[in-house]
Amino acid sequence: MKILISLYLKDLLRNKMLGIMVILVPIIFYPLIYWGITQFLMVKSGFEESRKVNLYYRIVDPGFSDLKDSIAAIRSLVPVETAEPETEKNGISLIVTRLNELPRYEVLLDSSNAVHKSFYGGLEEKLTAYYQTELEKLMTDKNYQKEYFRVYNIESVNIEGQNEIITKILSFIIPLMAVISIISSVAAASVELGSGHSEDKTTETTLTIPADRKDVILSKFFTVVIYGMLAGLVNFILLVTMIIVIFKNMIGQVEAGLADFDWGLIINFKNLSISFVSLVLIAFFVSLIFVTAAGFASKRKDGNIMVSPFTAIITYLPLVIVIPAIEPNILIAMTPVLNIAFALKLIISNDLNIAFIAEAVAFSFIWVIVMYRFLFPFLLEEEVLLGYSNTSLIRKIKIKMGKWKKK
Repeated sequence: MKILISLYLKDLLRNKMLGIMVILVPIIFYPLIYWGITQFLMVKSGFEESRKVNLYYRIVDPGFSDLKDSIAAIRSLVPVETAEPETEKNGISLIVTRLNELPRYEVLLDSSNAVHKSFYGGLEEKLTAYYQTELEKLMTDKNYQKEYFRVYNIESVNIEGQNEIITKILSFIIPLMAVISIISSVAAASVELGSGHSEDKTTETTLTIPADRKDVILSKFFTVVIYGMLAGLVNFILLVTMIIVIFKNMIGQVEAGLADFDWGLIINFKNLSISFVSLVLIAFFVSLIFVTAAGFASKRKDGNIMVSPFTAIITYLPLVIVIPAIEPNILIAMTPVLNIAFALKLIISNDLNIAFIAEAVAFSFIWVIVMYRFLFPFLLEEEVLLGYSNTSLIRKIKIKMGKWKKK
């Protein structure tokens, strides 16, 4: 079996087309993603700069009427003086009154509207500057000390740590991308060793060697797992590197966090060892499905079609981890692939839930055993092994389930 695994692995590593699909495509594709995101943000930025928003304002105290000039200087913000600003209007409302001889502002805007929030920054700057001007006049006229007006001082402190933003982002990016990279690599290798060997007519030659048919199938299976882990790791490193570059260039707050981020919180022996075991479990699980599905096809093209439905379903499962409101529960722990991705998310975010992680790993082992017991007999069938079966894995499962129903 070791010799077969070595031969199959060398065959996969020497396969230029497979290498292009798994390794080189990301090198070309990820920069295109970066360029596409950059162009999108540039277009979006230009659109927002040309967009205008109405400012419905009312200055109750005539003494602050010169504030109109400051408001009018805000770019793309159209001031509209009204008797009573209405919050229902599609714009920002401002009411200016007097409190302790200084202007008091009441600003009403849609907090869910990104455009309103972006314009509020410029409005706040003008209102603050006007307030400081009136404050200095008051201190000059009445000889007040500046400390007299400092009723309180607010300092913002991130009680969850300075690395909170980076940790939250990485806690779903790393497991999501790691799982997807493993799945895509395993799918490509399964098609090559399954339907690819059937198309090249090499399976018949392999069966002539003095080895049990079961050993031949297990060799393919273990080879797919090893190749999936290796190619998935390379693929994942390229993707994460590109994402970090995008964050550093486009998100100032994240860039500041990356400079001081303690990578030891994520890259340590505990996290790496747990992550490795978790990803191996995923590789075993998806390999059983993909190798079996690809075995029902006699050509690579058909193999990709056989594998595609399973790839789509399994790939979209980890997307649940990007939903912030989702909490660990028994349903997630029982769902294959999703449970491992969610466990990695908890580990990276330093929000260890030992019970959930134990459940996720236990159910993953159970799923691997169930898939092995359920799918492996299909691979032992000669028509599947040689790729000339006139059915598919889904149809085969339906036929088998139908027999159980009749019993």
